[in-house]
Amino acid sequence: MRIPAEQPFVPVILGGDIGTYSLAREFHEQYNVICAVVPSVLTGITRHSRILDARPFAEQSDDAAFSRFLAGLGAELSGPGQRPLLLLGGADPHIRFIARNAEALGGYFTIPYVGEELLDRTTGKDAFYELCRELEVPFPRTIVHDCASGAGTAGLGPALQAEGIGFPAIVKPSDGVAWGAAEFRGKKKVHTVGSAPELEQLVAAAVRAGYAGTLVIQDLVPGGDSGMNIATFFSDRQGIVRFASCGSVLVEEHAPGALGNSAAIIAEPNERLVEDGKRILDELRWTGFSMFDVKLDPRDGSYRFFELNPRLGRNHFYISAAGHNVARFYVEEYLEGGLREPERFEQSRTEHLYTILPLRLLRRYVPAHRTEQVQRLIKAKAYSHPLAYRKETDPRRWYYILVSTLNHYRKFKRNPPVMG
Repeated sequence: MRIPAEQPFVPVILGGDIGTYSLAREFHEQYNVICAVVPSVLTGITRHSRILDARPFAEQSDDAAFSRFLAGLGAELSGPGQRPLLLLGGADPHIRFIARNAEALGGYFTIPYVGEELLDRTTGKDAFYELCRELEVPFPRTIVHDCASGAGTAGLGPALQAEGIGFPAIVKPSDGVAWGAAEFRGKKKVHTVGSAPELEQLVAAAVRAGYAGTLVIQDLVPGGDSGMNIATFFSDRQGIVRFASCGSVLVEEHAPGALGNSAAIIAEPNERLVEDGKRILDELRWTGFSMFDVKLDPRDGSYRFFELNPRLGRNHFYISAAGHNVARFYVEEYLEGGLREPERFEQSRTEHLYTILPLRLLRRYVPAHRTEQVQRLIKAKAYSHPLAYRKETDPRRWYYILVSTLNHYRKFKRNPPVMG
């Protein structure tokens, strides 16, 4: 699908996953515009669509080449009338790239993200946990190991003991971009280690693979996937939080490359998450969208904050499906001079079921305390799949959606979810 010359503005979205398509769908639903989407490769998610113009670029890890490509795309799409362009990112590496190249790209695009300095302060998990400590926001008991220090793992045992962290424990990188570039056998987005020798082996493998960032080692908060929660916020350009939407995770994916990705979410209000999330964002004077991963700790009933994502999450469509199209916030705040209804804070309170699973498969893994609610939402047709957009008309696309949805039976058989 090509972008019409008369279209008033163009969102340019870096990425090619479900979150990227969701954004393109949201702009089409709200404003009837075609988005330019820039994946590294074309997949079924971006093929045969009538709501996006796919412009693949493979060398996205090459800053100079990617910046030149986007400058050319910006010149083409803005045209002689200097049509407004929004530059959006679907994953953390995209946000980092945009921040690093904001000066060069700012001549072509409106950029709705914070700068590098604030990214450094918040997206490194060790820095984020220090901020939580200062603001008295609950987070898991944590120590940080510097892989570049050369100190090895000799001091890990006493440090874990002093912090009250036993095994199994969670290990994850503070620098997700650098972790993505390090390759070693058995690498996951997040590791669960069962013993001190297993932890030492993981750290050694990461160092050999060239990872020079820090590793966050923390207490394993008990409970299954359904203990996870998502809190998404939008802050205006003055750093004032204007919108919040929370979701309770029902099921997560557990394949190594997708570990931690939500597969089903119920959009519903959560006052405690909003209160703590706002406290963090107010302190930072954050602007634009942000998203927190949080887990309910059954030991004391607290909601423990895991991380701040400087963007909309991969599964953010749960927000729009519940009646608050996220495209509106981008356009009003960044292209139209500011959100309507100045100084008003809005919180989503509509229950809605978001799922990328077949409903029959979903029902197998719904926790008992959520069964009645899920059945009620399904019966009321209050559920959505982000890829199932009725305005898509190509049968090849609908075939892909059917196959990819049913493929979850195979994926869940190989890597079943963790039940409570």
